Amino acid sequence: MNAAGDLVNETTGLMHEGTSAPKYQNVHDALVVMMESLAPGTAMPTERELCLQFAVSRATVRQALGQLEIEQRIYRRQGKGTFVARPKIEQSLELMSHTEGMRSRGITPSSKLIDVRRIPAGADVGARLGLSPKSEVLRIERLRLADDDPIAIEVVFLNAERFDGITAELGDNASLYQLFSSNYGVELASAEETIEAVIAEGREAGLLRCQLGMPLLMLSRRTLDVEGQPIEFVRSLYRGDRYRFQTGLRRPLNGVAPKVDPCLIRSAQLEDAPALARVFVSAWRGGYRGVVDDEIIDSLREDKITGWMEKLIVASNAHTVVADVNGDVVGFARYGDDPEDPRRGHLHALYVQPDVAGKGVGKTLLNHVLSSLDPNSSRDVTLWVFEQNRRARGLYESLGFALDGGQRVEDEWRAPEVHMRRAAAKSALTTPASNALTASS
Repeated sequence: MNAAGDLVNETTGLMHEGTSAPKYQNVHDALVVMMESLAPGTAMPTERELCLQFAVSRATVRQALGQLEIEQRIYRRQGKGTFVARPKIEQSLELMSHTEGMRSRGITPSSKLIDVRRIPAGADVGARLGLSPKSEVLRIERLRLADDDPIAIEVVFLNAERFDGITAELGDNASLYQLFSSNYGVELASAEETIEAVIAEGREAGLLRCQLGMPLLMLSRRTLDVEGQPIEFVRSLYRGDRYRFQTGLRRPLNGVAPKVDPCLIRSAQLEDAPALARVFVSAWRGGYRGVVDDEIIDSLREDKITGWMEKLIVASNAHTVVADVNGDVVGFARYGDDPEDPRRGHLHALYVQPDVAGKGVGKTLLNHVLSSLDPNSSRDVTLWVFEQNRRARGLYESLGFALDGGQRVEDEWRAPEVHMRRAAAKSALTTPASNALTASS
């Protein structure tokens, strides 16, 4: 009997007569316990040996082994037998580098630089990085390894102008995140990530040393800095047999995602102008591609917007409030009487920094505005919003706003806007709603 077979007798006690579980499931569970003490590559007992040990038919044993193979706990070699597979690397879904993630698990990380080139951003990558399609980006492709085994192919896209010269620092094991910090003063704060299943094709299978058609996990991530600016867009292909991702989930209260930090709404001060300019520019770059012409978005500069914000803060025709999270301004709104009819209230602007989207900041701001404009539920409230800004429109509609037929195109923005109105009603102030990234003034 082989090495694994010596442990079978210790695990057969896990199978109990009269259990409601199918026989193959009992065999499966017993083998899982047995394999916990076996090194990867250890040969499993033969089907005949398992049939004798567990007193079950060969069909039952094959079903149990088939389930273990699906779970990638074992692998088979034609004419050689069945073997214990290497355990998967478990990675938490957190914003950390490959190097940090591997070292935290006692694994030696390394990388091999495959390709670096400058290419046009195109519509997809450009939109994710807040760039026009014709802007140049750096495309950096690397092979990621764990204990010298290839586990992922990573392609990173960066703004070529902002990170000019970074390619000279790239080597097989250079950390991009470290270079961002040390050479460019960029500190990463948040990311948006999606995961989907794909299969390994010819080139990918060769680089990852896996079979054609093997399941891969494709991660797409856009990373933002502390100012909410897009820094990188990454697509990574991970071997499905070597990697799995883990995260924690919390059920939202009343269907609304809880705020991570307390959000204080306060009146804007003149010294807040640079922060308001930062929020404004990051919101436009992060959310208005395809709504407003790229040339308008690309022309926005925080220094120029700061002067504009200073004038708005001290203006007497409207009131400006900011959303303050731990001393950091992450959003703002401006409201007052409707210029066309002072009997109505009017929301002039509402902007939220992209990295706090979904944390309740936008909703908190908007509820403050509505409570201030219509405290007695006796006043209509109006606003203008870009026609193509469907996310903001969805928020306003859920709070009782509706299109009233008004339309305009302002020379400065050159994009169609639609007019919305919310009739006075107490219920509208408490209707749950999702957070909007931005809303146009």
